[in-house]
Amino acid sequence: MRLAFAVLLCCAAPALLPAQQSPAYDFVDGLVWASPQGVALKADLYLPKGAGPFPAAVYLHGGAWSSGDRTQLRRQAARMAALGVMGFAIDYRLAPEWKYPAAVDDSRAAVAWLRANAAKYRVDPNRVAAVGSSAGGHLAALLGVTGEGDSRVQAVVAFNPIVDLFQHKDVSNAKFLGGTCGELPELCGKASPTNYVTRSAAPFLILHGTADETAPYRQSPEMIAKLKAAGVRAELFTAEGAPHTFWSQEKWMEPSFKAMEVFLLSVFSGTK
Repeated sequence: MRLAFAVLLCCAAPALLPAQQSPAYDFVDGLVWASPQGVALKADLYLPKGAGPFPAAVYLHGGAWSSGDRTQLRRQAARMAALGVMGFAIDYRLAPEWKYPAAVDDSRAAVAWLRANAAKYRVDPNRVAAVGSSAGGHLAALLGVTGEGDSRVQAVVAFNPIVDLFQHKDVSNAKFLGGTCGELPELCGKASPTNYVTRSAAPFLILHGTADETAPYRQSPEMIAKLKAAGVRAELFTAEGAPHTFWSQEKWMEPSFKAMEVFLLSVFSGTK
């Protein structure tokens, strides 16, 4: 798939920030990795120490496609980097100024950028995951079912994702798509990951709270069922009674992060 803009393959890396270092990984803050249509997109890099090559994950933040930034999933990225998974947490263009498919294009471009710079950052280009929450979970899921060539991922971890836009709030859809699903049903379907499930989809882990009023829980078991019917590895972590972004609550943080850890390390061990 041709990317919608040229990716910056080589950039001067910002200085490492000592306060954000770990014995297990180095942290690079605010690397400008692309400038689609003049919009400078930044990323934070979590670089495991050692020779590598390491598996990697692209982290995609939530915020209804209209807010949020690359720091939202820093705890997930730090945890996995300490276990030897390089992290690439990105900013992407936001609605309503930048409507669909801008954020999707940026997500695909991020995976391609990671592969193009694999040698520089000691990444194994054959072991790349997409991890996202809410709107970022939607983007990660799209990567998992539509990615091809350099934008293909080998695993998806989606926290409380939107996989069927027809089941999502119209106000957010309108910002993202330029209209509600009632007004733009064809585009709404085109932007919904659930409509692209085939046997070639990446393995999926979806983590979702049953009391989520932002991204209704029911769409996740429906997506998992579709993936399994297509012969794709698919797992569901259900947080009973938990709300949207439940993973940020103390009760759910460790169990959900552990599920992510076990899943990713399992998938990566089988795709070396």
